[in-house]
Amino acid sequence: MAGPDVIVIGGSAGGISALRNIFQTLDNVTNTVVLVVLHRAPQYGGLAPVLQGFTEIPIHEPSTSPWACPVGAVTLGPAGYHLLAGNERTRSTRPQTLIEQYDTLPGVRAHLSLDAPVLCSRPSLDVLFESAAGLVNSVTAVLLSCASEDGAGGCEVVKAAGGRVVLQDPASCEAAIAVNAAMRRVEPDHVADPQGIGRWLSAEPHVHRR
Repeated sequence: MAGPDVIVIGGSAGGISALRNIFQTLDNVTNTVVLVVLHRAPQYGGLAPVLQGFTEIPIHEPSTSPWACPVGAVTLGPAGYHLLAGNERTRSTRPQTLIEQYDTLPGVRAHLSLDAPVLCSRPSLDVLFESAAGLVNSVTAVLLSCASEDGAGGCEVVKAAGGRVVLQDPASCEAAIAVNAAMRRVEPDHVADPQGIGRWLSAEPHVHRR
């Protein structure tokens, strides 16, 4: 099914610095939906303007749920909410059963949740990554510096679903706990410092479909 590629990025301690360096070299998201979550408490809002200062790629924080994720832009998870990715749905004109009343479309929607924290965090990297693994789109999960194992399990789910996993080089991480845990679970498609990640994500030859 044709549709935009999806990149999900997650991090915690050191994540803002890593994102800044990714944005320095990430320049090809014309047909891509990018979703980002960083661990932060509810009182720590105002991150979108900070990140916007690092890039010309538009950065949006959902103001409602569900939220239509714009192509060629970044959707940033609000502080204090889990961010989940799902496909758009439309009422089917040819339902096969009583419960198959909707067709799945390749457009991407963000959903916000106040479910319990995962590994003491809301937003959770695992929640975003695992939800993205169910998309019909081509999905790449990018795990950045993080001081817990949040995100490692999500990388495993994305990989099992046919997606790609990119890890920040542990040597460049402020906290390498998550990426080291992910390396024990999956064979990453790429490992690099943040600027190298941005270059790799921008390279057309790496784009693939499920």
